[in-house]
Amino acid sequence: MRALYAETTGESLLSGTPGELLALAGLLREGGGDLALPPVADPAPYDRALAEVRVRHRATGKVRIRVDGGTLVIGGAPEYLAVLAENVAGFAADPDAGPRHHLHVEHFPDHFYLAEDSAPLVVGFSGDAPSGA
Repeated sequence: MRALYAETTGESLLSGTPGELLALAGLLREGGGDLALPPVADPAPYDRALAEVRVRHRATGKVRIRVDGGTLVIGGAPEYLAVLAENVAGFAADPDAGPRHHLHVEHFPDHFYLAEDSAPLVVGFSGDAPSGA
């Protein structure tokens, strides 16, 4: 899994194999945790690679995605993180999704589970896409 960050837009890319994305969905559902990420030699077209993903459950509040130094931080109340987890898991398990497919996680007015100040996130595949099995 890798996480990249664009300074100018504030957008992050989080990509992994279907198994890695399903593991992330598990962290979102089950109380959180930290994922150390391997170094990335060339983050282009993004500005830099991030070293860690940190998922934090809070007592209340919609999901807020942000970058803090070298860490992609995803936090929110369990009921809202569960919705994000379902979206990530559904994307990871989609038998029709190929390596060019991606999932945009961006706030819009009256968004059901994202906080207004949540940074945009793109979730994509690295490695093999689901085979439909």
